Amino acid sequence: MSHAEPGGLPAEFVTRLTASQGALYAYIVSLMGGLDQANDVLQETNLKLCRKAALYDAEQPFLRWAYVFARNEVLSWRTRQARSRLVFQEELMLKIADLFESVEENAERELTALEGCVEKLPPRQRELVAARYGRGEPVQEIAAKLQMAENAASALFYRLRKALAACVELTLGKEASS
Repeated sequence: MSHAEPGGLPAEFVTRLTASQGALYAYIVSLMGGLDQANDVLQETNLKLCRKAALYDAEQPFLRWAYVFARNEVLSWRTRQARSRLVFQEELMLKIADLFESVEENAERELTALEGCVEKLPPRQRELVAARYGRGEPVQEIAAKLQMAENAASALFYRLRKALAACVELTLGKEASS
């Protein structure tokens, strides 16, 4: 039995919903063509998602599922705003939605590949990546801890980024050929 939040929603669902707010907001804004009522549409989307939480399959990407609700809420908003000249034509809105969703899918694959590549690094390099990019420690602090010049630490991070980028590209290439 999964842990539930006070509102009766599963904790995992609440975590995914909370983590997706920025992406959902960006998606809604891109479909609406502006920020004016995007917060209202986001709130309506969140309400629908919470009402339908029991239907969510935790094995599937949450954002892909949530985007369907967001798109429907934007379409509802468009219907209410049909007289406004500032509303995108529906065909354009649907093209933007498709583009946004395909970018999100690629980003998920790239992030998964990057996580796998970071795991392949030796422990010391993994810790350096975690310090700089996970915890946001400045290069100066890391260089001081390693007792090396700041430019040498910068060069080290450059080489790490380059190696990770090559690994990600190789990983995605292997996925595409399989």
